[in-house]
Amino acid sequence: MQDIIRQNQEAYNKIAHHFSGTRYDLWPELKQFEPLVIDGQNILDWGSGNGRLILLLKGKKVKYFGVDQSEELIKIAKKKHAEKIKDGSVKFFCTAKKDKKFPDEFFDLVFMVASFHHLPDETSRLKLLKKVYKEMKPGAKLIMTNWNLGSTWAKKKIVKKGWKIIGGNDFIVPWKNPQGEVEAERYYHLFTPSELQKLLEESGFRVERMDYDEQGQATDKRGGRNLVTVAKK
Repeated sequence: MQDIIRQNQEAYNKIAHHFSGTRYDLWPELKQFEPLVIDGQNILDWGSGNGRLILLLKGKKVKYFGVDQSEELIKIAKKKHAEKIKDGSVKFFCTAKKDKKFPDEFFDLVFMVASFHHLPDETSRLKLLKKVYKEMKPGAKLIMTNWNLGSTWAKKKIVKKGWKIIGGNDFIVPWKNPQGEVEAERYYHLFTPSELQKLLEESGFRVERMDYDEQGQATDKRGGRNLVTVAKK
């Protein structure tokens, strides 16, 4: 399983600049959570990439902490948000070699945006959720978006873009350059609602919302590109 985690790290390092160029605004799935952002909060962005989530925090006096396993994406994020890093409102950490530990009961809000689905097994998923749970304040919320690889959108990609099914709910998704050449391959897991709820509850969370989402609107399994979840400590 460590090989899969390392493969994803190397993939995102390789495609970092191209990937970052496609992540420049907020998806509607994220904009709906803007009311949850309140002055004075400590916010964790797990799998932060180039720090795009910071757009959601505009005008708010919060402390943002972004962590990612890709050294190259963290470099881009630090350059992109240099002014906010300088004023102390934003910090980034690369966890490629060593995990970042935060104090217990530190975070008011945690985001895992299109990142949790990269973890390859139950052990690594539970380890992360239990760690984050410990670092969250009582009443704090966890917001997750995971790709719905059972959607009509994903099934078309499997046929047209060469996405590979390597297990019951495990996929390898290639990243192609503009010439159509595969530059890297990334592991994804398709979570069923019951599987994800079980993981969250076993980690101590109470699930408040879980639905398939398309452009910020709840829909069915076929129509939603993402499975959106809100869980509370």
